[in-house]
Amino acid sequence: MIPRFGLRFGSAIGRLAYLFGFRRKVALDGLRRAFPELSERDRRRLARDAYGQLGKSLAEIALVRGLPDSDLEDLVKYRGWERFEAARAQGRGVVVAVSHFGNWELLARASARRGVKLTAITRRLRGAANRRLLAARREGGLRELPDKGSTQGALALLRRGETLAVVVDQNMRPRRGIFVEFFGEQACTTPAAAVLALRSGAPLLAAFPVRQPDGTHLVEVHGPFTTDLRGHAAVVALTQALTRAVEGAVRAHPDHWFWVHRRWKTRPSLAPGVRP
Repeated sequence: MIPRFGLRFGSAIGRLAYLFGFRRKVALDGLRRAFPELSERDRRRLARDAYGQLGKSLAEIALVRGLPDSDLEDLVKYRGWERFEAARAQGRGVVVAVSHFGNWELLARASARRGVKLTAITRRLRGAANRRLLAARREGGLRELPDKGSTQGALALLRRGETLAVVVDQNMRPRRGIFVEFFGEQACTTPAAAVLALRSGAPLLAAFPVRQPDGTHLVEVHGPFTTDLRGHAAVVALTQALTRAVEGAVRAHPDHWFWVHRRWKTRPSLAPGVRP
């Protein structure tokens, strides 16, 4: 298992980042939007806890690189794995919506170790730290597609019965997203998970890794998400359902989410012709 000292060290580094103000204003602004009923003191406590969780997750990414598969099985368990198995058995591939929640990097590694042919649509990352992160992903068995121009590649792997992970909680530019409600505010959101599931006929699921008190992780699998609507209305309905699932997970575990991201940056007024 992962040494507790390593997790405590990671948590301390994360809290230091909060103390020194690294994107602290962004995190607190997001918490004010999401939890206006809380006191400023409680929101600051949540922010510190979230930075600590992020630090733990980053430490884990480095520490699990040499972890045997048997130990990884003990570290990451699943609630609802049968939902994924039933979806995969349909033979049309599986689209899994993921978010910057808990240790999402560990989720990918654990799933690949279970024999899942997993590919994620990801944004291009730059810098030395990100190069190490990308190396850890590839060592763990995760394959990647770029977030631009990868539709045909994504559909091809789904036709082969493989699994595609799509991040659904990032702010999008107006031309690449649709507006759905997130914590009571319109948030520009990628429709990619919904579009690819609808075009391929692949079942649509969502997964959220939750850190347990003993340091292990329980991945909660939700879905399948379905709709009787068609066309653009179906895309909006499924994207809203996924976003609602993300919100539910964040409400249950607010310290698990990536508050340093400007989730509500794109506003409807900046997107003429795009309706919420």
